[in-house]
Amino acid sequence: MKINKKIISQITKGLAWSSATASLIIGVLLAATIIQTEIHGPIITDGFDNIYRQIEGRPLNQDLRDEIRALDMLARKAYFTSLHQLRTGTILFFIALAVLLLSWNINAAISPPLPTRPGEKISWWKRQTQSAKTAAITSAVVAAVLISYGIVQKYELTTMITSRRAAILDSQQYAQWWMNFRGPGGNGVATFSNVPIKFNGETMENIRWKIEVPLEGFNSPVVYRDKIFLTGGNKDKRQIYSFDANTGEILWSRDVRVSGIENMTMPRVDGETGFAAPSVATDGRNVYAIFATGELAAFTINGRPRWTKFLGIPDNHYGHASSLITHNGLLFVQFDQHDVGRLLAINGRNGNIVWEAKRTLLSWGSPICVNTGERYELILVDNQYVTSYDPNTGRILWRADCLHGEVGPSAAFASGIVSVANEYAVAAGISVSDLSSIGDDHTIATTWERRGSLPNTASLVSIDSMTFMASAAGVISCLDNRDGTVFWRHQLDGSFYSSPIIVGDKIFLFDRNGIMHVFAVSAEEFTPIALSPLGEPVTTTPAILDGFMIVRGDRYLYRIEEM
Repeated sequence: MKINKKIISQITKGLAWSSATASLIIGVLLAATIIQTEIHGPIITDGFDNIYRQIEGRPLNQDLRDEIRALDMLARKAYFTSLHQLRTGTILFFIALAVLLLSWNINAAISPPLPTRPGEKISWWKRQTQSAKTAAITSAVVAAVLISYGIVQKYELTTMITSRRAAILDSQQYAQWWMNFRGPGGNGVATFSNVPIKFNGETMENIRWKIEVPLEGFNSPVVYRDKIFLTGGNKDKRQIYSFDANTGEILWSRDVRVSGIENMTMPRVDGETGFAAPSVATDGRNVYAIFATGELAAFTINGRPRWTKFLGIPDNHYGHASSLITHNGLLFVQFDQHDVGRLLAINGRNGNIVWEAKRTLLSWGSPICVNTGERYELILVDNQYVTSYDPNTGRILWRADCLHGEVGPSAAFASGIVSVANEYAVAAGISVSDLSSIGDDHTIATTWERRGSLPNTASLVSIDSMTFMASAAGVISCLDNRDGTVFWRHQLDGSFYSSPIIVGDKIFLFDRNGIMHVFAVSAEEFTPIALSPLGEPVTTTPAILDGFMIVRGDRYLYRIEEM
């Protein structure tokens, strides 16, 4: 049987054109789906953020809980529909591309191009045939880009829905990561206790890896999943880094240069504060960083720029040092300065300011966000007041007049008591379990006040009826947070800028020489357990996770675990 090459040629030409058209249409639809997901997203919306914040004010409201579950199911359905569209479209794209290539090859085999005689004009179809290879390669590259972007988008959508579900429906899931300064809620109490108490930074005993940080900074490590986040900076450059928690490798590094600062004079900062003192915060979707220059920036956890803001050069004589914290999709920025400070609640997704509260006094402490029983409270200190804000609205819930001086330590909370302290001022306890006597100006009285051996930088930490604090002069104190009774005080060699962290029944505390002191959580007496040298000075606070600890020294970053 004789093969009719002309008919086959016409068929393959038709298939080629049809598959090329199909490839183009599918490619456009794939690109549109990806762009739509990128801009809008099936998970994160302002409406979702609003309903999520409502549950914090009424945590026992069953109707709200049911509504959140329904919204969550709709979000998950939209998410999986988006993934299905990307997956199906990609398969169809490759099928059309394969038909296109096969058709071209068959047509070229049965109808090879004839040599062109000098001066002969090449037909339009022949020109297209000669460029088929180029078209096919171009289509393959486009397909690879679309698929790669789809994979990235799938990963980020998975991260977003996981983090949102954890944040609202099961907030305790956040406790397994160290997502801001001093861990869950900024309260200094670790979830895990299975970390080594003995290590040596010089012999590398129980040190999995050690890596130099490119630029200096006094901020503490923040950890989410397998990523560690830090910043570094000077007057010429500010950077944010992501390290691989398993290997120590730098995954990405980004310069932060916010529009509006170009013609500004760099702030003068103290040598013990620098340009990168505030620790970053993450909500599992983005990571947020702020510097002494007033530059605030958001990146995805994979390093893609999200948004930036210039808050203005802060009028702060040591340099801005308050760390960031997130809660329910909001980023909180304690931007204290002389007379014109602000507390900002920013939508982490788009950088819009949700609310702001005026602050006129100074502090270098950082906010904590804790559940005090029936609600979450955002608690800040300054050089006069301890102030609690509603994290959803910015409304002042209460404030206590008990501090003065240059306040650096952050508050601590346990058993209905907020504990605060500052050198040359007082240590004080504030009961927030019963606020029936609160005044019209939201002022409440302290439950107790004590003086002597107080911290000037290291934050407090509380558990049950005990509050622990470490002074710059090397004195460790344990107080009864119910009435301020001093259980015990103990003098150690060295001084402390790093904050103590409660790890199970132990307290981990680095002195400025890089020696980690481990002692018992006990009201009876100071009971030392272990001493471990890092091999370089430490002023930052470690991140404690499941089976390991991340520590930043003056130059290096370490992962400490049982080896």
